[in-house]
Amino acid sequence: MEKKDVKICWNEIDNVPVILEEGVTSSLKEVAKDLRPVFLQEKWLLMNLFPDRLDDKFLKKSVWATKQNRYIVDGEMVDLIATSKFKKMTQSEIENLRKEVMKFSITEEHLESERDCFDKFIKANSSRFNILVKSENRDEEGEFIGAIPFIVENAEKYKNRMMLVSFSGGKDSTVVSHLVRLALNNQSILHIFGDTTLELPKSYEYVERFKEENPFTPFFEERNEENNFFEMCEEIGPPSRVKSWCCSIFKTGPMGTTLANFDENIITFLGLRRGESASRSKYKKVSQSPKILKQMVASPIIDWCDLDVWLYMLTEELDFNDSYRQGFARVGCWVCPNNGSWSELLSSIYNSEEYDKWYSFLIDFSKRIGKLDYEDYVKDGKWKARQGGDGLEKSTEIIVEAKECINEKNSKTFVLNKSVNEDFIQLFKPFGTMKIFEKNKAVEIILMDRGNTPIFKLSYRVEGTEVKVTIMKTDDKYIFNKIQKQFNKFNSCLYCQGCNSACPTGAIYVSNGKYIVDENKCVNCLKCIDKFDSGCLIASALKIKKR
Repeated sequence: MEKKDVKICWNEIDNVPVILEEGVTSSLKEVAKDLRPVFLQEKWLLMNLFPDRLDDKFLKKSVWATKQNRYIVDGEMVDLIATSKFKKMTQSEIENLRKEVMKFSITEEHLESERDCFDKFIKANSSRFNILVKSENRDEEGEFIGAIPFIVENAEKYKNRMMLVSFSGGKDSTVVSHLVRLALNNQSILHIFGDTTLELPKSYEYVERFKEENPFTPFFEERNEENNFFEMCEEIGPPSRVKSWCCSIFKTGPMGTTLANFDENIITFLGLRRGESASRSKYKKVSQSPKILKQMVASPIIDWCDLDVWLYMLTEELDFNDSYRQGFARVGCWVCPNNGSWSELLSSIYNSEEYDKWYSFLIDFSKRIGKLDYEDYVKDGKWKARQGGDGLEKSTEIIVEAKECINEKNSKTFVLNKSVNEDFIQLFKPFGTMKIFEKNKAVEIILMDRGNTPIFKLSYRVEGTEVKVTIMKTDDKYIFNKIQKQFNKFNSCLYCQGCNSACPTGAIYVSNGKYIVDENKCVNCLKCIDKFDSGCLIASALKIKKR
């Protein structure tokens, strides 16, 4: 059975949306391709944003939002463009809005009306729920469509692997956590939470609730203890949509290091969904992790839409992150450059301390890099489109240029921005085995491949900044480029742990301000070099396009 897209139609009798597969004939009116429920808190916010258009009756209406944040009210699209209004508001108007929103007091009557709406939604979509959870039909990949038979089959198939759930505190991982524990009748499956230290306040509250409510579920929290996000922003500027360096440093790096260092092979159940982005649409339901050699990843809800996820949570009466009640469509980091105007509006209301801190930093940063229109640069989100370190002093010293050696065909000389040290030596371990010779402060390092054949040699003076590279024997025509990337990395390294996430065997780690490559784990795949276009996450983030 092939995976089919869905359409959302309106059931006028029950006044709720119904999820139908594309191609299914129905007399019901199609209203969207996907929706999310709008809870009482978000309704109250909208009432305060549009007091001339919405009254108390709005709290009892059946309200749902599209991915574009357009609102379906009792089956009709209503023109409530909150972000446009927000952009025109002064700081004092935002402050007044915040005060009014915080006054909201939910009554039992409000809750009863909301429960009634969701009960009708659950009943109208019960057949859809059964397909999502229990169907034993197969998709085009040969996997069960139903999440429970899919989980059971893959748990049996990979029974010799340690099972774990990647838990983010968002709705998708909440559903996967519940499904896995339900399907396997096992509460003791390890959960790993990648704490970026930048999660929404309600996310941390929910994680604590989850741990309290599930005392028999082992819960491991992983975070980058070596780096501070704001200190890194001072050095290399805030992350942008083009150069989103933060995920590698504060999420996938620490998580990848932990998982790669597990003694056992792993199968990880993820809340990944193809509909979230174009890049994720290419993911398989079960696959070998591209980052960690010993990890298989399985995604039970990969073909679910947003409304499917909400159908499951509401049907099973699961506790979830209260940020969704406030109106957040996603609950990632509050500094994320992928956050839209709607998320910024919500942050300014509900997370004012974090919002004000980030806004002040962006203003100061914009001034520092010479933006005359710094307020517009921040308010209009232009900082999110940054493509390099323009205006930052560090951007001028990251890229190493090579000089050809006139008398030696296969040699080039590189000049570094600091003296050669132990970090420099560590950076070349991924190429192969090292033989180091030193005489009268002259050092020569020969890199050998697995067949004990010399690949290239590095020649320099102790405490020197000039390094000569001589190619000895290799079929790799890009070898100079790869070597230069390591020089770039040496020049710009901030011990950010970005390389950790690039190593599939967990051979790279940062400890006490030192960059270390474990030769016993390194398989010389060079993925730590090839992953970033300049060899280094920091160098890539700072690199300025040549004009």
